[in-house]
Amino acid sequence: MSAKPGWQYERKAHRAGHERVVGIDEAGRGPLAGPVVAAAVIFPPDFRMDGLADSKQLAPERRRELAQEIRASALAVGVGVVSADEIDRTNILSATYRAAWHAVEQLDVQPDYFFTDYLRLAWADAPVEPLVRGDQRCASIAAASIIAKVARDELMCDYDGEYPGYGFAAHKGYGTRAHLEALRALGPTTIHRLTFRGVCWFEAQLRRSKTFDYLREVIEAIGGEKAARLVRLAIHGAALRLPPREMKEIEALYASRLNELGIPVP
Repeated sequence: MSAKPGWQYERKAHRAGHERVVGIDEAGRGPLAGPVVAAAVIFPPDFRMDGLADSKQLAPERRRELAQEIRASALAVGVGVVSADEIDRTNILSATYRAAWHAVEQLDVQPDYFFTDYLRLAWADAPVEPLVRGDQRCASIAAASIIAKVARDELMCDYDGEYPGYGFAAHKGYGTRAHLEALRALGPTTIHRLTFRGVCWFEAQLRRSKTFDYLREVIEAIGGEKAARLVRLAIHGAALRLPPREMKEIEALYASRLNELGIPVP
């Protein structure tokens, strides 16, 4: 059984004069599909809460409850998301560091001391203490692991509706038997990590999301400038849901349709 994460690291940093101590962790390095998500959490000095643990050791409902408590109690919480597309263009380690950087960017206050689950943050402008098994030892890192896991699970549940038949809500993109069977039957989607073993041997055309198919249809139906403006708003509204691979294609389809009609592309 893993040790319960404690507050001794935060106390040490506070005694040394650091007031904005952040814990950083990630979720989703290993899956075959979906983004990698990092979270950063800063608690007030001397704050304590019970029940924190490595997110992998908690039941989903308990994780969600703790995530709400963390957000309500923390000085600041930031979440960074890096897509499968960027994971494929770089690598999973670089993408993880990028997600951590985005998470810190989202904080309302900037940290003056970093605790990480053994991530060495070369870009940090304050001291960094990477801890082996940090999510099992340091309360702030454990809190970040919970926030990251809950945020990523919610994204994968959303993708379950966008890509029917893959079971993303159940396995969250990990390489389970059910997921591999779906890959063999359906081929990869635009949120799969195409460079990962278990995905990279598939040569079928990537399956697009339901939102992509809808936007493609309304783009094809554009008949004038008023419709073009409405579709532009629909594309903008879908930007956070569409993976980058799909967003690039939708933008190209939109520009092509407007060029066909002689409408200036905004």
